[in-house]
Amino acid sequence: MVIKEESTLRPPINSASMFGSKKWLDRLNSFIEENLDDPSLDNERLAVALDISERHLFRKVRALTNLPPQRYLSQYRLNRAMKYLTEGKYKTVKETCYAVGFRNTSYFIRQFERAYGKRPLRVLQESGWR
Repeated sequence: MVIKEESTLRPPINSASMFGSKKWLDRLNSFIEENLDDPSLDNERLAVALDISERHLFRKVRALTNLPPQRYLSQYRLNRAMKYLTEGKYKTVKETCYAVGFRNTSYFIRQFERAYGKRPLRVLQESGWR
């Protein structure tokens, strides 16, 4: 009997499993979107909503996005904030901050600037909304 190397024992990734992963990530994103303005959204609530353990949530999100769940959530919120600012959905940085689930405006501004290299007010101004 020939023993195969460990790497050949793993099942190949097929389009069905890729579709399942995309579908799962879509469910996660949908739940985040529905609760985007809730600053208390955390791993526990995400896990309960997706009917999995927190540990499984961590592993699954890490496998699909290469980020831990809280970091993924933070990036999702910042991406949504950028969209809101460029579209002019909210007229102030503070409104945008609360709409995407940040509790503290100065923390939001620091995180936004770290992610995009410019302050949210500047994005509003460049987009012609202020």
